[in-house]
Amino acid sequence: MSEVLLVSGVSGRDDPWHDFGATSAAIAEILATDGLDVALLPSGEVRDADLEAADLLVVNCGLDSAPGADSAATAAFVEVLRSRRPVLGVHTAANAFAAVPAWTDRLGVRWVEGVSMHPPIGWLAEPPDQAHPIGAGLDVVEAFDERYSNLDINRPAEIVLFHSLDGVEQPLSLARQDPDGRRTVYDALGHGPESYASTSRGELLRREVNWLLATR
Repeated sequence: MSEVLLVSGVSGRDDPWHDFGATSAAIAEILATDGLDVALLPSGEVRDADLEAADLLVVNCGLDSAPGADSAATAAFVEVLRSRRPVLGVHTAANAFAAVPAWTDRLGVRWVEGVSMHPPIGWLAEPPDQAHPIGAGLDVVEAFDERYSNLDINRPAEIVLFHSLDGVEQPLSLARQDPDGRRTVYDALGHGPESYASTSRGELLRREVNWLLATR
């Protein structure tokens, strides 16, 4: 059984606009249905031992999150990011760990204040890229969610799912496999638990995780 460490922000402390407790619980529930062993930890309570045990690191954090309360946890976090351990960043993960450059380097995506934005929250129904293993056989992803736009994408990646804003493709799911085999996914969806209530959105999440773990 694969072990997943789900690092969660703390609502109201890390980011007042997101209920990380609710969304992290929803993520954990979806992954548990696939038989994964999910350990859910607030970002400030992560220790180096937690990071060493996980087969997959999932980050659902906000702007002011920090990887643990001491330098050993931060060093272990950076070591994981530089390793071949698969990594999944969800929604505000693109705006997390500003003090850890290795996080942005690994995720390959960053929210840029004053540039990045999203239209008013609402329903989306978008077809994924059937040519990618994550999207193959999934007809459409429907969810009530924010559609992040104008993100800074600083590492080449395959676009699994996107929406269009003023005629420009805006990635919602990005998958990357580096030459050394490291796999990373950024999933821009997941503003609230209502996003994860969608069957197709949950299926997208499961497929992302299965693809990430396929090399383990």
